[in-house]
Amino acid sequence: MIWSDQTHGYTATDCPDLGRPCPAAERMITRLAAALTQARPLTQEDFEITGNTVLDGCPKSCPAQFAASHDRIRIYCGVEAQTPRAGLDRFADAMFGAGDSGFAATAATARPCALIEAIPTPARAQAATQVPLG
Repeated sequence: MIWSDQTHGYTATDCPDLGRPCPAAERMITRLAAALTQARPLTQEDFEITGNTVLDGCPKSCPAQFAASHDRIRIYCGVEAQTPRAGLDRFADAMFGAGDSGFAATAATARPCALIEAIPTPARAQAATQVPLG
Protein backbone atom coordinates (compact mmCIF):
# COMPACT_ATOMS: atom_id res chain seq x y z
CA MET A 1 0.00 0.00 0.00
CA ILE A 2 1.18 3.52 -0.77
CA TRP A 3 -0.16 6.75 0.75
CA SER A 4 1.05 10.16 1.86
CA ASP A 5 0.31 12.95 4.27
CA GLN A 6 1.60 16.53 4.50
CA THR A 7 5.13 15.50 5.49
CA HIS A 8 5.85 11.96 4.29
CA GLY A 9 5.17 9.37 1.65
CA TYR A 10 4.53 5.87 3.00
CA THR A 11 4.95 2.38 1.56
CA ALA A 12 3.86 -0.78 3.37
CA THR A 13 3.86 -4.47 2.61
CA ASP A 14 1.00 -6.69 3.69
CA CYS A 15 1.08 -8.62 6.94
CA PRO A 16 0.70 -12.32 6.05
CA ASP A 17 -1.73 -12.81 8.95
CA LEU A 18 -3.99 -9.86 8.13
CA GLY A 19 -3.70 -9.80 4.34
CA ARG A 20 -3.19 -6.03 4.48
CA PRO A 21 -0.71 -3.62 6.08
CA CYS A 22 -0.60 -3.77 9.87
CA PRO A 23 -2.67 -0.93 11.37
CA ALA A 24 -0.46 -0.90 14.47
CA ALA A 25 2.66 -0.35 12.33
CA GLU A 26 0.82 2.34 10.36
CA ARG A 27 -0.03 4.22 13.57
CA MET A 28 3.50 3.89 14.87
CA ILE A 29 5.17 5.14 11.68
CA THR A 30 2.88 8.16 11.38
CA ARG A 31 3.68 9.10 15.00
CA LEU A 32 7.41 8.67 14.39
CA ALA A 33 7.10 10.84 11.27
CA ALA A 34 5.32 13.56 13.24
CA ALA A 35 7.93 13.43 16.00
CA LEU A 36 10.82 13.70 13.54
CA THR A 37 9.14 16.60 11.74
CA GLN A 38 8.86 18.46 15.05
CA ALA A 39 12.44 17.59 16.03
CA ARG A 40 13.99 18.62 12.71
CA PRO A 41 14.74 22.26 13.63
CA LEU A 42 16.41 21.13 16.87
CA THR A 43 18.46 18.20 15.58
CA GLN A 44 21.30 17.62 13.17
CA GLU A 45 20.89 15.90 9.79
CA ASP A 46 22.42 12.65 11.11
CA PHE A 47 19.91 12.39 14.00
CA GLU A 48 18.49 8.87 14.35
CA ILE A 49 16.26 7.00 16.75
CA THR A 50 16.34 3.20 16.78
CA GLY A 51 14.69 0.68 19.01
CA ASN A 52 12.53 -2.34 19.54
CA THR A 53 8.90 -2.61 20.42
CA VAL A 54 5.89 -4.85 20.51
CA LEU A 55 3.33 -3.37 18.14
CA ASP A 56 0.44 -2.26 20.31
CA GLY A 57 -2.77 -3.33 18.65
CA CYS A 58 -1.19 -6.00 16.46
CA PRO A 59 -3.37 -9.12 16.67
CA LYS A 60 -0.27 -11.30 17.17
CA SER A 61 1.63 -8.75 19.31
CA CYS A 62 4.53 -8.89 16.86
CA PRO A 63 7.93 -7.75 18.03
CA ALA A 64 9.40 -5.11 15.74
CA GLN A 65 12.50 -3.04 15.20
CA PHE A 66 12.39 0.54 14.01
CA ALA A 67 14.91 3.04 12.69
CA ALA A 68 13.90 6.65 12.22
CA SER A 69 16.01 9.45 10.77
CA HIS A 70 15.34 12.63 8.85
CA ASP A 71 15.98 10.71 5.61
CA ARG A 72 13.85 7.63 6.21
CA ILE A 73 11.77 5.77 8.78
CA ARG A 74 11.38 2.00 8.69
CA ILE A 75 9.58 -0.53 10.85
CA TYR A 76 10.50 -4.19 10.52
CA CYS A 77 7.60 -6.31 11.80
CA GLY A 78 8.07 -9.76 13.28
CA VAL A 79 11.78 -9.50 14.11
CA GLU A 80 13.44 -9.84 17.47
CA ALA A 81 15.62 -7.18 19.13
CA GLN A 82 18.86 -9.06 18.48
CA THR A 83 18.30 -9.32 14.71
CA PRO A 84 21.11 -7.40 12.95
CA ARG A 85 19.70 -4.32 11.24
CA ALA A 86 22.14 -4.41 8.31
CA GLY A 87 20.44 -7.49 6.87
CA LEU A 88 17.00 -6.00 7.50
CA ASP A 89 18.03 -2.82 5.67
CA ARG A 90 19.30 -4.79 2.68
CA PHE A 91 16.07 -6.77 2.55
CA ALA A 92 13.98 -3.57 2.78
CA ASP A 93 16.14 -1.86 0.12
CA ALA A 94 15.38 -4.76 -2.22
CA MET A 95 11.65 -4.67 -1.41
CA PHE A 96 11.29 -0.89 -1.73
CA GLY A 97 13.68 -0.47 -4.65
CA ALA A 98 16.19 1.63 -2.74
CA GLY A 99 19.87 1.46 -3.59
CA ASP A 100 21.48 0.05 -6.68
CA SER A 101 22.55 -3.44 -5.69
CA GLY A 102 20.58 -6.62 -5.87
CA PHE A 103 19.90 -8.84 -2.92
CA ALA A 104 18.95 -12.51 -2.85
CA ALA A 105 16.19 -13.00 -0.29
CA THR A 106 17.62 -16.43 0.46
CA ALA A 107 20.74 -14.68 1.78
CA ALA A 108 18.73 -13.03 4.56
CA THR A 109 19.30 -14.69 7.91
CA ALA A 110 16.11 -13.09 9.23
CA ARG A 111 13.23 -11.69 7.22
CA PRO A 112 10.56 -9.41 8.60
CA CYS A 113 7.01 -10.63 8.10
CA ALA A 114 6.06 -7.10 7.01
CA LEU A 115 7.74 -3.75 6.36
CA ILE A 116 6.66 -0.15 6.41
CA GLU A 117 8.68 2.87 5.29
CA ALA A 118 8.20 6.65 5.36
CA ILE A 119 10.21 9.07 3.24
CA PRO A 120 9.90 12.85 3.73
CA THR A 121 8.27 14.60 0.81
CA PRO A 122 10.85 16.83 -0.92
CA ALA A 123 8.91 20.09 -0.58
CA ARG A 124 8.18 19.50 3.10
CA ALA A 125 11.77 18.51 3.87
CA GLN A 126 13.04 21.74 2.32
CA ALA A 127 10.48 23.91 4.12
CA ALA A 128 11.32 22.29 7.47
CA THR A 129 14.97 23.28 7.16
CA GLN A 130 14.24 26.92 6.32
CA VAL A 131 14.21 29.24 9.32
CA PRO A 132 12.15 32.41 8.98
CA LEU A 133 14.14 35.61 9.38
CA GLY A 134 12.96 38.51 11.45
